[in-house]
Amino acid sequence: MTVLYLLFSVLICRLFVDAQFGTVSISVDMSPRAENITFQSRCPSNMSCVPISHCPLLEDLLDFSCFSSDRYFHRLNSLTCGNFNNEDYVCCPSCDCGRVYPPGTQACGKSMVQGVEYNGIGAHPWVARIGFTNKDTGNVRFACSGSIIAKRVVLTAAHCALAKPEGYKLSTVVIGEWDISRSPDCNEFFCAPTTQAIKVESVSVHPGYEQKIFRHDIAMIILKEEIKYSVTAAPICLNDKPEIVINERASLVGWGKLSGQNNLVGRQQQLDVPLVSLETCERIFGESVPIHEGQLCAGGEEGKDACSGFGGAPLTLHRDGQYTQVGIVSFGSENCGTEGVPSVYTNIAHYHKWIVDNLPS
Repeated sequence: MTVLYLLFSVLICRLFVDAQFGTVSISVDMSPRAENITFQSRCPSNMSCVPISHCPLLEDLLDFSCFSSDRYFHRLNSLTCGNFNNEDYVCCPSCDCGRVYPPGTQACGKSMVQGVEYNGIGAHPWVARIGFTNKDTGNVRFACSGSIIAKRVVLTAAHCALAKPEGYKLSTVVIGEWDISRSPDCNEFFCAPTTQAIKVESVSVHPGYEQKIFRHDIAMIILKEEIKYSVTAAPICLNDKPEIVINERASLVGWGKLSGQNNLVGRQQQLDVPLVSLETCERIFGESVPIHEGQLCAGGEEGKDACSGFGGAPLTLHRDGQYTQVGIVSFGSENCGTEGVPSVYTNIAHYHKWIVDNLPS
């Protein structure tokens, strides 16, 4: 039976939900407690019987459209434990609801939803979509991706931040999206919070950026409002160690077309690629685009490459239960997915100091 470990945005506790939505167990100590309740059933030892108005998890769940069916109301109804003063009481988890991550863990690179080979909603909450608005029609195109690194900062490639498609201008960053065809995003276990569309305030581009040769291809987009962290919106950790392990597999996450896809896919996609030596990219691209230590080389497997729409997307490593961004999609070959032809990424470690020094206060 598939088991997901969910840490919702409204509470930072560990929630175990089986495929029948019937087993719930979370750390407990909720107040206030009520006396003289007419009990219908006893709550598990790690939950408390409280008024539903004092249980933010269930209140939030009831707001989502995917819980409007009799099927889900029946399951939620099984959590009721009594009634007092004409208010229903429920078996509710308790926790420190002001926290986004559990005490003792770093507040980056941690997905609130975990499972064996799980790659669905909330698996990579740091990936953002970067939108450009047409000045005449108001139509928005999402041509690039980026990664959340702070409450008001999204990291991306300079060629994305400075892009000016005909008639379009950088305008908006959408946070917390997984499938662009659905709102909210729901699976059989839970529904995600609604997406956050936040206007761009300014852009900080590396001063040495050279468009024609993708040199210093890195930028930070500063947002007008803070991102509300949740199960689908969280910051990624940034790599500050320049050493790489050749052939270690990294994950590329974003929106766009992968090798073999003829049309854009509206769902967030992931591709695992091996890290390869910088000399490999130098040999392939060096005559037209100089390769330097500020870049990473990854990929080269037949039929496995990001072909379009992934510009600015994060390349991450998963180590010790934590995701760390090591690269940003910069450029690749027109013959996408050709064996022996990797792609080039901006090396996060090389620019770690620049990022830290230029983060807004």
